[in-house]
Amino acid sequence: MDVYASAFPTSRPAVALVGAGAMARVLGLRLAQAGYPVCAVVSRTLSRARTLAEALGAPVASDRLADLPTAPLVVLAVPDDQIAQVADSLARTSRSWAGAVVLHTSGAVAASVLEPLRARGARTLSFHPVQSLPAGADAGRLDGVTVGIEGEPPGVGAGIELTAGLGLRYLVISAHAKPRYHLAAAMASNLMVTLMAMVQEVLASIDVDRAQATALLEPLVRGTLDTLAQTSPEEALTGPVARGDLGTLQAHGRALCEALPHLAPAYAALSVETVRLAVRAGTLPPERAEDVLALIERMVAVPLPPRAAPPPAGPATPEASADAAGPLPADAERQRERSHTSACGPAAT
Repeated sequence: MDVYASAFPTSRPAVALVGAGAMARVLGLRLAQAGYPVCAVVSRTLSRARTLAEALGAPVASDRLADLPTAPLVVLAVPDDQIAQVADSLARTSRSWAGAVVLHTSGAVAASVLEPLRARGARTLSFHPVQSLPAGADAGRLDGVTVGIEGEPPGVGAGIELTAGLGLRYLVISAHAKPRYHLAAAMASNLMVTLMAMVQEVLASIDVDRAQATALLEPLVRGTLDTLAQTSPEEALTGPVARGDLGTLQAHGRALCEALPHLAPAYAALSVETVRLAVRAGTLPPERAEDVLALIERMVAVPLPPRAAPPPAGPATPEASADAAGPLPADAERQRERSHTSACGPAAT
């Protein structure tokens, strides 16, 4: 059996935290809970450093990087655009970095941003828990979470060892793959929030308030996620696109055009991807898919009828008619002809 040397001098090395935001708090609490002593918290805002240090039992709280003690593990939980500057500043300090493990928690920035520290002997990596962390979250927020690990082999080995100590899963990714890895995470979390905001806006247009919308949608959303955890998107897909239900889709389009036209492009884009998924799943025959796509295209390709201009003051006269201004230019004439067809199909006459 192969035996590998630990990346750390002890099984639970001391940790110094740089940053005092949500990630620093949750990861710090998880480290402390797992038996890693947090020896310092350094933040640009001294009051936040003190608050977090008190919560973690750390003896040092400071707003100066020079006060960072010599700890075997240093965690940079700072905004992405500050990582390079912090790494460079730390590398200029007099302490020895040989053998230390330094990680940053960004999902988007590569570990190479820590090169000044690696050049001084540190083992560097990015260590990104794939989880949204609201203010006030506790260590339990990381239960069952996977950590994206990226860096040179010595750093990756240290990251894998750390995930085991914290009871987390891990996924090793390359620097080349990292933008797509982070894209997937952002789509799953950030864009889902945006989608739910759009859904609440639709419900608000029929006087359903936020509390009612949450009560209405939460079981549906949780049920969908539960299904996705057990099967593939192809098997989980239901609804009018999967069935090729043109009547229902046209009703959706008309509702958007009448009340929420600004949401039509997003609805159409998501529906096109749903068509692709339904065809892959075998629930939507290709010929029916063409009909669905044609309907979706009309939602965004055909302009809405222009809003009527306010009537002029005083009684209308023949001279005030549109024809009195002369013939429309060709493009405007075509626009007027097309305006008789709404973005959801022929307008009622």
